[in-house]
Amino acid sequence: MNDKEKMEVKQIAMNLPQDERVIVYLRYWLGMGLKHIAQTLGMGTYEVQVVHAKALSLMREELLKLKAA
Repeated sequence: MNDKEKMEVKQIAMNLPQDERVIVYLRYWLGMGLKHIAQTLGMGTYEVQVVHAKALSLMREELLKLKAA
């Protein structure tokens, strides 16, 4: 991934709703596992998995929009 693409991904991540943004930050910027994220946030592991999947889906949609433009 080049620098421009990294910045696009970072910008998209920063525009996510708060729950999704926090989980993406903890997962990809701090390298935490989903179980550790769940413990840190006081959430169930399944709930974190669902929010994480939703965040990735939202990010994927935004990246596809950028590539189509």
